[in-house]
Amino acid sequence: MNFYSPRDYLLLGGLLTFGLVVGWAFAAVGWGLAWAFGAWVVLQHLEYVRLRRWSERPLARPEFRTDAWQAAADALFRANRRQRQRSNQALTRLRQMRAVTEALPDAAVMLDASGRIDSFNPAARTIFHLTNRDVGIHIAELVRHPKLIEFLRTMKDEPVEFTSPLEEGLRLEVRRIPVAEDRSLLLVRNVTELNRLLSMRQDFVANVSHELRTPLTVILGYLETLQEETLDAEATEALVRRLVGPAQRMHALVQDLLLLTRLESSPSLMDDDRTPVGMRTVFQHVTRALEGLSDGHHEIVADVQSDAAVLGVANELESAVGNLLANAIRYSPNGGRIVLSWYDEGDAAVLSISDEGVGIASEHLHRLTERFYRVDLARSRVSGGTGLGLAIVKHVLKRHNTHLEIDSQLGKGSRFHCTFAPAQLRRPINSPSASAESQATRGKQP
Repeated sequence: MNFYSPRDYLLLGGLLTFGLVVGWAFAAVGWGLAWAFGAWVVLQHLEYVRLRRWSERPLARPEFRTDAWQAAADALFRANRRQRQRSNQALTRLRQMRAVTEALPDAAVMLDASGRIDSFNPAARTIFHLTNRDVGIHIAELVRHPKLIEFLRTMKDEPVEFTSPLEEGLRLEVRRIPVAEDRSLLLVRNVTELNRLLSMRQDFVANVSHELRTPLTVILGYLETLQEETLDAEATEALVRRLVGPAQRMHALVQDLLLLTRLESSPSLMDDDRTPVGMRTVFQHVTRALEGLSDGHHEIVADVQSDAAVLGVANELESAVGNLLANAIRYSPNGGRIVLSWYDEGDAAVLSISDEGVGIASEHLHRLTERFYRVDLARSRVSGGTGLGLAIVKHVLKRHNTHLEIDSQLGKGSRFHCTFAPAQLRRPINSPSASAESQATRGKQP
């Protein structure tokens, strides 16, 4: 490949010709050629100086007087540009990977070949209480647990689970992902909630099996007795009557399970499902349906002070209020007073069911809405509860954009209440609250 271009040869030839002409004119041809070669050398030196200056900041395309230097500089410029593009792409991918790592809910810790911390994401900072000063320290010196130390020593691919030594009750699962020959990534996941849900599922299956097994055992026992030929008509009729109770209990349990499954599978209401539901009507239907459960032994009062209707599903709201009232009846002594209240609180409205029953200890309050959780197991079964009532209430209220609150004291009774926001309510046009809300809305319009 020829280094010089025709234009460069032409420039060199011009200098030599000029030197020959000047030298011949002064009768010094040798000096004329020497001057021409010197000018060429000076030109090359100036191009070299320009190349060095450009190499210090090679961001823009360089400009040279000769094609040879221009071609060499262009080749360097293109190679440098390709390298910058590759570097920018690598940097972009690195930033994307860092962004993904930082967004991970799981802790990610990069370790070198000896197990020392190279970098970590915010989740690792939270779970392992790491700081920037911990970079370069062996992970086992900061998280001291025998299972983790053994895992790091053997570098198994199977994940290991252990209790965090830094935070009580926190269960962690650690797995290792090889990244390079001298790098590995530790992914640490908080499995505390997962284990709790797994335990709840196991308890749920065990509870359902137990709740169904008890009435089934009774029914099977009566059916075996009915198969005896020695029974007379009166005894047969008595046994058949006894089958009704366990069968109704199984039916109620299955119905509650189906309702709870439907509520959990659809956590929010569609706009087409919402209709104005009057709470006075809900109270009337519920108290009428539960008259048999109380059997006249309780004073049930419906105190409706608000004219607001709830935008929701009538049968779901009746189910929620019915379950709360049923619990109040079951856990209130004979002669106890139960109050169903519906009243305004500012622009919102409050639904409240209060009783003068046995009350609930504070350590049970946060678990009351769990399926099959009972404070008094024996009392609940005697009174006919399925253990799913408050779980149904929780999900019904969630579908209506509110949540259940519980206030209770042992020996003084309990109050179950929830607040419906103004957006969940429909008021009559002539209602004072509706008029004030309408005026406020008009005042905000431009």
